[in-house]
Amino acid sequence: MMIIRRVASLRQPLLSGVQVRCQGSAVLNNEAPSKSTQPKPIHHMQSATIASTPRCDASAMALKRDSGDYYFEEHSEALVLAFNVYDDMQESEKRVTATARDMNLIEAALAVQDESYDKILILMRHGEAKHNAFERQYAQKHGSSFEQANEDENYPVDPMLTGKGCGTMLNVSNRTATFFNKETGLLPDLFVVSPLRRAIQSAFISFPHDAPLTSLSGTPWVCHPACMEQANGNKSEFVSSPELLEETFPGINYELFNQSLMRGDVYNSNEKVPLFESKIDLMNRTDAFLEWIKERDERVVVVSSHATWLQSLCAFSLQYEDSDSKNLEMFKKGEMRSVGIKFS
Repeated sequence: MMIIRRVASLRQPLLSGVQVRCQGSAVLNNEAPSKSTQPKPIHHMQSATIASTPRCDASAMALKRDSGDYYFEEHSEALVLAFNVYDDMQESEKRVTATARDMNLIEAALAVQDESYDKILILMRHGEAKHNAFERQYAQKHGSSFEQANEDENYPVDPMLTGKGCGTMLNVSNRTATFFNKETGLLPDLFVVSPLRRAIQSAFISFPHDAPLTSLSGTPWVCHPACMEQANGNKSEFVSSPELLEETFPGINYELFNQSLMRGDVYNSNEKVPLFESKIDLMNRTDAFLEWIKERDERVVVVSSHATWLQSLCAFSLQYEDSDSKNLEMFKKGEMRSVGIKFS
């Protein structure tokens, strides 16, 4: 059985060059209250640099979780500590930076006509997957933690969505049908998905009219390995082979994923290798993704990924101009947010 390691060093000061690995079953007893904000007028943004980014305080993390999201508290604490080191490490290096602003889908449709935004990102987290349900049922039956559930031989590997998860994403598809069309002008130019099947399936369900091979628009879909979740060492993160993914989700460009497998950056499910990574490595991945989309011509980009990756992108790679933004909050399962960004 695979041994999941908990790392006590999370409680210790983080020094430059030290990797912090986070895996835990800490359950948040109290969910932070949600904060409603009024839509803000679209306006031009000022550029920002990493040197002007304020230090983060773990107490300011507005944690949001769903039932079954056990490790977010420790993840967030470790990510904040790692960011302070990452900030120091990167200050003297050239780094792609982008100022960001939260917007609702009406504002996103208007922003398509606003030249002050280089990209409109539509960010989404996958719906509930079968490993989430397995962990919940295992805990109810055995009264144990999800680490023990992960050691069970029946724990789902690279799982698909549950019926509940599919229902959540069908609800999202009602919103996309309303807001993403020729009448609003908000049309995706590019879909980017994590190699993990729950993220790809969520995007397929949410944007049925843009699915590859069946869409008349011919919008490209790219499977990007930098968007996957590989911080927790769970069997749910052992990615399927490109052949299986191509068979299940045809029409997606898997070239980047294949290249990553050849380099040994990620591992498929046959190798059963725990996918622990440092939080600095995670921030390097979200920074690299930001640089990748900057070099692409597409402007409206839909990204289907995972909670820890999305938080790293929003809380640390992007520089939000609004202190009231949701960028520090964890994405809930099936949540979609739209963000306008300006590269500096």
